[in-house]
Amino acid sequence: MYDKILYYGDVIATNLYKNPNQIVKDIDKFSNDWKPYNPRKNPGREGLSITSLDGGLSGVPDLDSVKEYCIKNNVELDEMDFSKPTPVYNVVSSYTELFKNDLGRSHFIKHKPGGFFPPHRDLGKDLTDIQSFRLFVPIQNCNPPQSWFMLDRKPLNFEHGRAYFINTCIEHTLFSCYEAMFIVFNIAVNENTVNTLLKNMQWR
Repeated sequence: MYDKILYYGDVIATNLYKNPNQIVKDIDKFSNDWKPYNPRKNPGREGLSITSLDGGLSGVPDLDSVKEYCIKNNVELDEMDFSKPTPVYNVVSSYTELFKNDLGRSHFIKHKPGGFFPPHRDLGKDLTDIQSFRLFVPIQNCNPPQSWFMLDRKPLNFEHGRAYFINTCIEHTLFSCYEAMFIVFNIAVNENTVNTLLKNMQWR
């Protein structure tokens, strides 16, 4: 089913949109709930959980490296185990309503100036069976020269507030020169979610 999406491209703009300035206002009440993202590292990132393991905003373990957390604690978790909405969920329900029964680990991420994700690929345990796809929503300062999202070593440009499917199985990296904010949604790959995504492409 993941391959069906790729027939239409590695970056697909959707018609899912919310005014990014309104989103910033709506999450202001959660200003004390941001937690270090990947706390085992120091890449200049903070996260605010939209879904989590228990519906809380502790960031544990949903803002940690799930792989590293599982190794250290001898547990098995994947993206779809983090499906309980937190109080932040209602701010972004206009994006998630179509996928609410198939939404996995999702969060806001804030890059401080100099914040980055090093080059990587988002791959599951079984490389022949991708279990989830990602929607990326740029909120603030997500375009060059403020920030750079490089997919296959090429810069992407976005409309802030619009949700994009991005094929993150391709090598990608992000780095910010100014404070930047965006959302990452993980959505289960199945016939319903894939068809819903394709029905909501911005350009058809």
